Amino acid sequence: MLLSLYFFRQFLPPFIFGTVLFLFVLLLDKLFDIIDLVFNKGVSFLLVSQMFALFIPTVLPLTIPMAVLLASLVTFGRLSEENELSAVRAAGISLFKVLWIPPLFALILSMVMIPFNTRVAPWSGRAFRQMYERIVSADPLITVEAKRFFSVKNIKLYAQSVNKKNGTLKDLMVYQVTPDGSPAERIFARRGVMSSNEGSFQLSLENGQMQRYDKSFPPHVLHTSFKTYTITIPMEKDDAGKSTRFRNIPSSELRKLIGDMRSKGLTTAPLEAEQALRYAIAFAPFALGIVGIPLATALRRGGRSFSFGVAVIVIFVYYTLLIFGLTIAEKGIFPPVVTLWAGNALCLLTGGFLMYRLGRQ
Repeated sequence: MLLSLYFFRQFLPPFIFGTVLFLFVLLLDKLFDIIDLVFNKGVSFLLVSQMFALFIPTVLPLTIPMAVLLASLVTFGRLSEENELSAVRAAGISLFKVLWIPPLFALILSMVMIPFNTRVAPWSGRAFRQMYERIVSADPLITVEAKRFFSVKNIKLYAQSVNKKNGTLKDLMVYQVTPDGSPAERIFARRGVMSSNEGSFQLSLENGQMQRYDKSFPPHVLHTSFKTYTITIPMEKDDAGKSTRFRNIPSSELRKLIGDMRSKGLTTAPLEAEQALRYAIAFAPFALGIVGIPLATALRRGGRSFSFGVAVIVIFVYYTLLIFGLTIAEKGIFPPVVTLWAGNALCLLTGGFLMYRLGRQ
């Protein structure tokens, strides 16, 4: 038992390091956006910190499996390279008797990740989106950038320059589209001022021209010049359902939605794929841990950098299979349980075979 705890203590530091490392990598892009919100767009640091804290649970399901794999390869690769595992075998002790705690730890992590992936992560993603939408509703200019399209409802906006201090835009194009996506109005203005209140925001345009298409006869276009023209866009009240994607829906609600859609004869393949994905990723720590331990002992030499490189390759293969399986499942070509569990099955079969060889040595 003491020897088993010794090997597990060797496993924990690389696991913690891998969790922090991969979490930082996955959050890096969002970190730049958050810094931009604080320093360039005037959002309070407290509010941005809350958004950042809500975003962390959405990437943990991807971080934990990678950390388990990295820790397995680094720890047991080093132990094998330093002949500590060979010494255990030479003493007549089965490796299974001393290496059982890390796989058990990975299994416990997988069991914990089931409620985390099905409840906590969707709730956190929904709360993050709602907080972001409240910020945008209060000040739509936050998301407007010069020489980049900005969309809200049926309005698409493009401006050559943006002054966020006074809310003015210069040389801007505004497109108002119909629900079917065909253009209805196209407006050019030399100057525009964007403002907002509790329920809507206004875009006041100056010195421009408007082209309005005749729906009954599209080749006819009406040209109108104006000195001032105001567009008012109502903003929806923030509620639990606003801009909620099915990825941000807890599994209990997702199952009800699947049942409702089936009763109406609608396709449920994307929702079923999301449901299966949450459980497949939950068991990824155990699957990658099972393949990582014997793989590290089989590779034997190469050092930590080599182990890190192998971890990157295995992670790439695993998540490639997962993304490919998700794409197929969303299209309804194969059942999601088959396609999304292919990576886990491959890891478990490969790990089981390598474990068998390790036990025979």
